[in-house]
Amino acid sequence: MHFKLFAGVLVLFLKIYIINAYCQVAQCPNLILWLQNLIKHPKLPFCDTEIRCKRNVIYLLYDVNPPEGFNLRRDVYIRLAVFVRNIQKENERFRNLRLVLPPWRRLYHWKSHHLQQDHLPWSDFFDIESLRRFVAVLDFPEFVREISLYELESKPFVTIHKLLQLQHFKDMFESGVFTDKWEFTSECQGNEKLLQGSYLKELPLFLRPLHVRCVHYQGGANLLGSVLQTVLDEWADVDETPKVIAILNAEIVLHDRWADRQFWQARRSMRFSYKLNEIVNQFRLQHFNSTDITDNVQRPPMWEYEHTSHNDQSIGGPYLGVHLRRADFLYGRESTTPTLKSAALQIKYYLQQLNLNTVFLATDATAFEIKNLKSYLSRTHVLRFTVDSIAQKASIKDGGIAIIDQLVCSYARFFVGTYESTFTYRIYEEREILGFLRHTTFNTFCKKSTMEDCLKNSMWPIVY
Repeated sequence: MHFKLFAGVLVLFLKIYIINAYCQVAQCPNLILWLQNLIKHPKLPFCDTEIRCKRNVIYLLYDVNPPEGFNLRRDVYIRLAVFVRNIQKENERFRNLRLVLPPWRRLYHWKSHHLQQDHLPWSDFFDIESLRRFVAVLDFPEFVREISLYELESKPFVTIHKLLQLQHFKDMFESGVFTDKWEFTSECQGNEKLLQGSYLKELPLFLRPLHVRCVHYQGGANLLGSVLQTVLDEWADVDETPKVIAILNAEIVLHDRWADRQFWQARRSMRFSYKLNEIVNQFRLQHFNSTDITDNVQRPPMWEYEHTSHNDQSIGGPYLGVHLRRADFLYGRESTTPTLKSAALQIKYYLQQLNLNTVFLATDATAFEIKNLKSYLSRTHVLRFTVDSIAQKASIKDGGIAIIDQLVCSYARFFVGTYESTFTYRIYEEREILGFLRHTTFNTFCKKSTMEDCLKNSMWPIVY
């Protein structure tokens, strides 16, 4: 066996010699790196050139409380992405830490039950390569393929070596002060509902009960570094094979610094998929004669080329963008959610101020509610996005339709959103990136049509 290995390596070295006659070593880094690592560390039975034979790889999986919606989950991703990017730079032990994107499960607002909307990869909605230019991420199917290349003993299953169940402290404001802290606890041990609704309990993932640790957690994402360091220190197995660590209830992890430069870099990298952008561009052109050029919006091919010089330069398409939240907001936030008549009167006011007659409506209202709203706007052209065909809906899913609604609102001349809605927040952020004047973006529907005693959403300007 050793002779065959030596002979194989020798043949490959001869190939390297021939290759180097035609290309510089710097142009063939993967092959050189593979050979060097094979000689130094023959522990791993196989190492693909795409993963560059990295040792001590840590795959960080996470999941969020099942009832949480699409837009809060996007924000949780930013918290963890910034954390992974920072700890990779600051701690050699986590140099090869990779963030694994959790597959999308059917969410509360995804009402099309005839569609298959479970275990959806992030690539259905986002440009993964764009995300990857900010931090080392893997879509879940990519993770499963990559870790299979290591030919680990558990194949075809993927062992979760440690699952960290995050929980709030019972007394979050001890002595009236909120401080960053964490501690291991045994409260979740033996809880059969621990992974209810989570992809972490489903194949190909495999978890032993002894691998679960309960963690009281309170603080920003950087505190996770201390937790992971402790987990690694406890490990009896110190070989260099990949480790898989999962975090449950990751929404408990807070931002370390809200809306700073790194936050905005991570947010700007969250570009949507080419397919969804193309649908939006066609819709804008068809219904509003709106394009990036005519609207003077900032959208270079790569997010890294976006620049502060374009701030306040975007004009937007000739329509008013509106996000009107209904459903559970009618009883959960009754004191701030307007009636349909009140919303219609506010829409009329903005249209008069802007000298426009067209509204794009993004809403979770029922068909009956939309009909009533339109009755109050009889002389106004009210548009909504609808799919062209059953095939298109099956392709983009309910999540894709929601993203299209957000993007069309983001390109509007003026936007009005709903108080305390994460859907509205994501549109605010998108318009900041596109370069709109802030008074055209950070607007909120009031409870009263007179707009008196009106609560407004916070404003967080973009930072480059």
